[in-house]
Amino acid sequence: MDVIERVLEQSDALGLTHANLGLFDTNGIFRSKRYAVRHLKKSMTEGIPWLAIPSGLSPADDTIETNPWAHPDRGFSDAVLRMDPESCRAMPFDSGGEGLLLIGEFAGALADRCPRALLGAELDRLAGLGYELYGGFELEGAVLRETAQSLRERRADDVALLPGWDRVYSFVDQTGQAGFIDALAASCETMGLPLDTVHAEYTDMLEAGLTPASGVRIADNAGLYKAVAKLVAARHDAYVTFMARRSGREQGCGAHINVSLRDSASGEGRFHDADAEHRLTDAARQFIGGLLRYLPELFLLLAPNVNSYKRFVPGIFTPLNNSWSINNRTVALRVSNATPAATRVEVRPAGADVCPHLSLLAVCLAGRLGLEEKIEPPPPLTGNGWAAADTGSTPLPLEFGAAIDAFEGSEVARTHLGEGFVSDFVGDRRWQLDAFARTVTDWEIRTFGNL
Repeated sequence: MDVIERVLEQSDALGLTHANLGLFDTNGIFRSKRYAVRHLKKSMTEGIPWLAIPSGLSPADDTIETNPWAHPDRGFSDAVLRMDPESCRAMPFDSGGEGLLLIGEFAGALADRCPRALLGAELDRLAGLGYELYGGFELEGAVLRETAQSLRERRADDVALLPGWDRVYSFVDQTGQAGFIDALAASCETMGLPLDTVHAEYTDMLEAGLTPASGVRIADNAGLYKAVAKLVAARHDAYVTFMARRSGREQGCGAHINVSLRDSASGEGRFHDADAEHRLTDAARQFIGGLLRYLPELFLLLAPNVNSYKRFVPGIFTPLNNSWSINNRTVALRVSNATPAATRVEVRPAGADVCPHLSLLAVCLAGRLGLEEKIEPPPPLTGNGWAAADTGSTPLPLEFGAAIDAFEGSEVARTHLGEGFVSDFVGDRRWQLDAFARTVTDWEIRTFGNL
């Protein structure tokens, strides 16, 4: 029985009337519809019609006037969305607690703008070198006593926190939130995105470490986790936000992207060599070399929003330069090499506001080019990476406008991601930058209101 038939059989066994079909947009938001199950087979073979407008919306669903897919000249046309049967998983939030969810990719006109499709193509190129990407995200989110609607009406300093997440790694605080954590872990397990760890992080944050997976499922799991956390929180009169920095007084919310390479045929790890310097293989070093060389021009995919750059200030555990080291959390690329199974690169600059598919795409592309070009990294940094003046690598563009310019001018991005995607993504980010520049903030009213 092939995978499509298994999905249909599962739907029949559950007696479903509908399935949840959707895709991740360029902001990492899962957009879905409930489709009658009679369309389920067609959705996995021919594809289903899908309105293209959401591809031109901001995270708040504002229309981005400069995005061609939200412009009347396009006629607000349909695209074709084809569901991936391998993505099928249980959906416990449906009425009765049983349902199915499938993730799709654009075919046809929007295929080259689809984050999941772009990531899949890059993973195929990596497979052509004999490697499979393996890893998982660690995601930090702020737990609030708010709703999505109330949050839009708050000033930054007036956001209400949910008590009980105050102290980092606190056994007492975490045990006090056992009902919330148990519900979150159970829902994630049911949906096939199990959690390795959950704990209270600095200043009212919840951090979850997702169990490692392979290929596109690494990003699928991260994207779905953010949606599941919001759904579970709502049932506990709370809200979880993954914006990069909620308050100037608090830490930012990070997304640590942990990756390694496995042999695509045998599944054996290809990063650890007990006899080599730093216990790293040639492939591991070259992958790191590619990240150091190419992530600066792809940085917009790791820090995609105007708020993302509020994290890049001293003292809040966010990397401030382009460096690598062994087991050092003050650098951009933290390498863990204690055991063969645990050897990996932890990419630390990204905020939790990323689109998981696009941030993983940047990591995979940069690392793959490092392998192909056999790029050797400079020596690992020792000591305080935050204070390092010269790391031997191109600096990261830690300002939104600079990151937009770097991505727009990147030959690597245009060659491997396509002119259309780069143009649209840059246009959306410039819309953000321009809109923010025209916005009068609370700080400006407080500071200049008496002039």
